[in-house]
Amino acid sequence: ELGWLESVPYLDRPPSPLEFYRDWVSPNKPCIIQNAISHWPALKKWTSAYLREVVGPKVVSVAVTPNGYADAVFQDRFVMPEERQMPFMDFLDIVEKKVTSPNVFYVQKQCSNLTEEFPELISDVEPDIQWMSEALGRKPDAVNFWLGESAAVTS
Repeated sequence: ELGWLESVPYLDRPPSPLEFYRDWVSPNKPCIIQNAISHWPALKKWTSAYLREVVGPKVVSVAVTPNGYADAVFQDRFVMPEERQMPFMDFLDIVEKKVTSPNVFYVQKQCSNLTEEFPELISDVEPDIQWMSEALGRKPDAVNFWLGESAAVTS
Protein backbone atom coordinates (compact mmCIF):
# COMPACT_ATOMS: atom_id res chain seq x y z
CA GLU A 1 0.00 0.00 0.00
CA LEU A 2 1.35 3.37 -0.97
CA GLY A 3 -0.70 5.23 1.60
CA TRP A 4 -2.61 7.43 -0.87
CA LEU A 5 -5.40 9.38 0.72
CA GLU A 6 -8.80 9.91 -0.89
CA SER A 7 -8.69 13.50 0.32
CA VAL A 8 -6.23 15.65 2.22
CA PRO A 9 -7.29 16.04 5.87
CA TYR A 10 -7.78 19.45 7.46
CA LEU A 11 -6.46 20.25 10.92
CA ASP A 12 -8.35 23.08 12.63
CA ARG A 13 -5.28 24.18 14.60
CA PRO A 14 -1.52 23.79 14.35
CA PRO A 15 -0.29 20.52 15.85
CA SER A 16 2.48 20.39 18.40
CA PRO A 17 5.96 19.94 16.89
CA LEU A 18 5.94 16.28 18.00
CA GLU A 19 2.47 15.62 16.53
CA PHE A 20 3.43 17.30 13.27
CA TYR A 21 6.59 15.25 12.88
CA ARG A 22 5.09 11.96 14.07
CA ASP A 23 1.73 12.14 12.26
CA TRP A 24 2.57 14.02 9.06
CA VAL A 25 6.28 14.48 8.30
CA SER A 26 7.59 11.04 9.21
CA PRO A 27 4.89 9.08 7.34
CA ASN A 28 5.12 11.61 4.47
CA LYS A 29 1.39 12.41 4.56
CA PRO A 30 -0.13 15.73 3.43
CA CYS A 31 -2.47 17.82 5.54
CA ILE A 32 -3.94 21.29 5.42
CA ILE A 33 -3.41 23.26 8.63
CA GLN A 34 -5.96 25.97 9.33
CA ASN A 35 -5.51 28.86 11.77
CA ALA A 36 -1.71 28.55 11.78
CA ILE A 37 -1.01 32.15 10.80
CA SER A 38 -4.27 33.86 11.73
CA HIS A 39 -2.37 36.19 14.08
CA TRP A 40 -0.10 37.59 11.35
CA PRO A 41 -0.69 41.32 10.67
CA ALA A 42 -0.34 40.65 6.92
CA LEU A 43 -3.78 39.03 6.84
CA LYS A 44 -5.42 42.34 7.71
CA LYS A 45 -2.86 44.80 6.35
CA TRP A 46 -2.04 43.45 2.89
CA THR A 47 -4.61 45.23 0.76
CA SER A 48 -3.82 46.70 -2.64
CA ALA A 49 -3.79 50.17 -1.08
CA TYR A 50 -1.33 49.11 1.63
CA LEU A 51 0.96 47.32 -0.83
CA ARG A 52 0.92 50.39 -3.11
CA GLU A 53 1.88 52.61 -0.19
CA VAL A 54 4.61 50.37 1.22
CA VAL A 55 6.17 48.89 -1.94
CA GLY A 56 4.80 51.36 -4.54
CA PRO A 57 7.30 52.50 -7.18
CA LYS A 58 9.99 49.98 -6.21
CA VAL A 59 11.14 47.92 -9.21
CA VAL A 60 10.59 44.18 -8.68
CA SER A 61 10.90 40.92 -10.64
CA VAL A 62 7.66 39.84 -12.29
CA ALA A 63 7.01 36.59 -14.15
CA VAL A 64 5.16 37.00 -17.45
CA THR A 65 3.64 34.10 -19.37
CA PRO A 66 1.12 33.73 -22.18
CA ASN A 67 -0.98 31.23 -20.21
CA GLY A 68 -0.16 31.49 -16.49
CA TYR A 69 2.25 28.54 -16.34
CA ALA A 70 5.72 29.30 -15.00
CA ASP A 71 8.17 26.95 -13.35
CA ALA A 72 5.65 24.25 -14.18
CA VAL A 73 4.99 21.35 -16.50
CA PHE A 74 2.81 22.42 -19.41
CA GLN A 75 2.05 20.13 -22.37
CA ASP A 76 4.80 17.68 -21.35
CA ARG A 77 7.45 20.39 -21.05
CA PHE A 78 8.88 22.26 -18.10
CA VAL A 79 8.33 25.94 -18.84
CA MET A 80 10.00 29.01 -17.41
CA PRO A 81 8.50 32.50 -17.45
CA GLU A 82 9.83 35.62 -19.03
CA GLU A 83 11.09 37.79 -16.17
CA ARG A 84 10.50 41.52 -16.30
CA GLN A 85 11.64 44.25 -13.97
CA MET A 86 8.82 46.69 -13.34
CA PRO A 87 7.51 49.09 -10.70
CA PHE A 88 5.38 47.17 -8.22
CA MET A 89 2.51 49.64 -8.62
CA ASP A 90 2.44 48.97 -12.40
CA PHE A 91 2.22 45.25 -11.60
CA LEU A 92 -0.69 45.95 -9.22
CA ASP A 93 -2.45 47.89 -11.99
CA ILE A 94 -2.34 44.73 -14.12
CA VAL A 95 -3.45 42.43 -11.28
CA GLU A 96 -6.34 44.79 -10.47
CA LYS A 97 -7.30 44.93 -14.18
CA LYS A 98 -6.76 48.70 -14.36
CA VAL A 99 -4.44 47.90 -17.27
CA THR A 100 -5.12 45.01 -19.64
CA SER A 101 -2.58 42.64 -21.09
CA PRO A 102 -2.85 39.44 -23.13
CA ASN A 103 -0.23 37.91 -20.79
CA VAL A 104 -0.44 36.66 -17.21
CA PHE A 105 1.71 38.50 -14.65
CA TYR A 106 2.75 37.38 -11.20
CA VAL A 107 5.41 37.74 -8.56
CA GLN A 108 6.58 34.18 -7.91
CA LYS A 109 10.33 33.91 -7.39
CA GLN A 110 11.41 31.08 -5.15
CA CYS A 111 14.67 32.48 -3.84
CA SER A 112 13.47 34.01 -0.56
CA ASN A 113 12.13 37.00 -2.45
CA LEU A 114 10.22 38.23 0.61
CA THR A 115 13.45 38.86 2.48
CA GLU A 116 15.48 39.85 -0.59
CA GLU A 117 13.05 41.85 -2.72
CA PHE A 118 10.25 42.85 -0.33
CA PRO A 119 11.92 43.60 3.03
CA GLU A 120 9.30 46.33 3.59
CA LEU A 121 6.74 43.58 4.24
CA ILE A 122 8.74 41.38 6.63
CA SER A 123 7.39 43.02 9.79
CA ASP A 124 3.88 41.89 8.78
CA VAL A 125 4.75 38.18 9.02
CA GLU A 126 6.90 35.96 11.20
CA PRO A 127 10.24 34.81 9.77
CA ASP A 128 9.28 31.19 10.36
CA ILE A 129 6.48 29.08 11.75
CA GLN A 130 7.96 28.23 15.14
CA TRP A 131 6.29 24.87 15.77
CA MET A 132 7.16 23.72 12.24
CA SER A 133 10.79 24.85 12.54
CA GLU A 134 11.01 22.95 15.83
CA ALA A 135 9.52 19.81 14.27
CA LEU A 136 11.88 19.94 11.28
CA GLY A 137 14.93 20.99 13.30
CA ARG A 138 15.63 24.05 11.18
CA LYS A 139 14.29 27.36 9.97
CA PRO A 140 13.12 27.70 6.34
CA ASP A 141 15.71 28.02 3.59
CA ALA A 142 13.55 30.62 1.85
CA VAL A 143 10.54 32.80 2.61
CA ASN A 144 8.63 33.76 -0.51
CA PHE A 145 6.01 36.32 -1.48
CA TRP A 146 3.74 35.32 -4.33
CA LEU A 147 1.02 37.51 -5.80
CA GLY A 148 -0.68 37.31 -9.13
CA GLU A 149 -3.71 37.20 -11.30
CA SER A 150 -6.29 34.42 -10.96
CA ALA A 151 -4.95 32.87 -14.21
CA ALA A 152 -1.51 32.30 -12.62
CA VAL A 153 -0.81 28.62 -12.02
CA THR A 154 1.60 27.16 -9.50
CA SER A 155 2.73 23.55 -9.35
